[in-house]
Amino acid sequence: MPPPRLALFVSGLDDTPAGQAAVALAEALRRRGFGLDVVAPMGGGTLRAALHPGIGQIDLAKRHTAGSVLALARIVAERRPVGLIGVGSDAGLVALGAVRLARQGTPAAVLEEPSAASDGVLRRALRGWLHPRAAAVLHGAADPGAAAGRLLAAFGCPGEIR
Repeated sequence: MPPPRLALFVSGLDDTPAGQAAVALAEALRRRGFGLDVVAPMGGGTLRAALHPGIGQIDLAKRHTAGSVLALARIVAERRPVGLIGVGSDAGLVALGAVRLARQGTPAAVLEEPSAASDGVLRRALRGWLHPRAAAVLHGAADPGAAAGRLLAAFGCPGEIR
């Protein structure tokens, strides 16, 4: 029987804090025995090669993170991961919106940097509406192993698959 699969959505695999956090979290989850697909709006990025070959990579062929919500909802509906994790503020909001659109009951969580005071009214409103529906919202650059454990617990998954 194949291991349970998770999906991780990130705005891109460029050498950014969100990209680095996504790669580190993906590796921590892989080491715990979970299958994983890393989903990004557009392929490429300097960190793409850093992903373990056993981690699936899905390119949505979209130019922007915000424009990926419908394509990500389709991936969630088709692949039915046991959980979806959005890494980064914008990716987290898109992930939370996508699971609502997919209507599969897939839990979603967000690993984001602390929100900036300069965030616009729309972004703050979306956070206020979507974050309470998240299985977990983790802030800051958490230790990838600890973040993986907290996210798996929020999804109701065992801490490790062997």
